[in-house]
Amino acid sequence: MLQTPAARPSGGWLNRHPRAGLAAAVALGVAVTVGLRVGPPPAQGLTPTPVVRAVLNDPGSPALGDPSADVTIVVFTDYQCPICRGTDGALEAARRADPHIRVVYKDWAIFGEASRNAARVALAAQLQGRYGPAHSALMTTRRRLDGRSVRDVVVAAGVDPQRLDADLATHGAEIDTQLKRHAFEAWSLGIEGTPAYLIGPNLYRGGMDGLALRRAIAKAKKSPWRPA
Repeated sequence: MLQTPAARPSGGWLNRHPRAGLAAAVALGVAVTVGLRVGPPPAQGLTPTPVVRAVLNDPGSPALGDPSADVTIVVFTDYQCPICRGTDGALEAARRADPHIRVVYKDWAIFGEASRNAARVALAAQLQGRYGPAHSALMTTRRRLDGRSVRDVVVAAGVDPQRLDADLATHGAEIDTQLKRHAFEAWSLGIEGTPAYLIGPNLYRGGMDGLALRRAIAKAKKSPWRPA
């Protein structure tokens, strides 16, 4: 499980009780995420530091939309995060409504092993160019996300099952490294839970509905700051 910074075990009791440490990390990630309410969270303005540019330009992060878009939205998300699931449709609607928006997805599995498995499958689907359908299907399914159901859900969305299995076997280590990189990127920006959005130069912690997204996008378009 990818842990938030405050939950990283270090020596002493946690080293002797790794299962308890893991449970504490999961509980912390869940508590932080549940505490992020849907609505227009306040923006934190960022400058284009090397850290921010690394987050924006990570070649392993799936992205949908024109690479030369006016506004890039980076979203940190988890397939079991209830707020992520409740607001993902608004983000997709915003992307489809504006061809000048690009969305970069940072799968950050803070809700435990089921989330990690779903994120691995989604990134494997990216290798066959099917991240978008896989992501949408995993966000909208009502099935419990266990090992079998995750595969069934993405296959129903058009992911080739043989290619998926082959890519998970061949590129599993690379996918795990990418997930760790997403976790590191979240920590480097000071993000403590999902969802979180970097919209242009502004960082928002918490869920955003359609209106909040439109306002944030309009604000970003007025800024001369660009991710290049």
